[in-house]
Amino acid sequence: MDDAQTLTPAAFKHLVVPIGVVIGLGVARIVIATSHYVANRERVRFSAVHSLWSVLLFVMLLGVWWILWGLSHAEAERWTFFALLYLVGGPILIYLPSTLLLPDVPDEGTLDLADTFDRLGQTMMASMALFVVWLAGAEIYLLSKPVWDPTRIPQSLVCGAFVVGAAFPSRRVAAVVGAVSLLVILASFTTLRTRLI
Repeated sequence: MDDAQTLTPAAFKHLVVPIGVVIGLGVARIVIATSHYVANRERVRFSAVHSLWSVLLFVMLLGVWWILWGLSHAEAERWTFFALLYLVGGPILIYLPSTLLLPDVPDEGTLDLADTFDRLGQTMMASMALFVVWLAGAEIYLLSKPVWDPTRIPQSLVCGAFVVGAAFPSRRVAAVVGAVSLLVILASFTTLRTRLI
């Protein structure tokens, strides 16, 4: 039987605060930008693809927050300063797309969200693909999950979809990638990660 000790609840909370702050900033960015778009809707050209990806980002940010609880089971000896740096890197990778995808409404003129997606979608999807790789690495290192864990299947599908979307920039590809990724992520949370304990 493994006698490895985990962090105390107070120590765990201390370590995950910076990660939670970055996740909170991403969620706040989505909510604030969406409210500004609605308030200034006469000067904002909406896009179905952009809206789909905004929902996908929101779900992914909440998913990261949900998954973080699993890290409370990591062995105390695995928590190093470098592990903390690594853990902060993932939320930054998923926060970046929220700033790219959801720009401020300009003081004058219009904001075309489809154009915004066309210009920045590749960078956003590449960052999201790196985030999925980061997530697998965090699970493997901190939770000692095997490389071939059942969670790797949806992670691989979503990461592959993001790579395809970044490699073949078009609204049609982005719509398919976004819809498939959202369905895979929701199915994954429904089947693999439904409980905190």
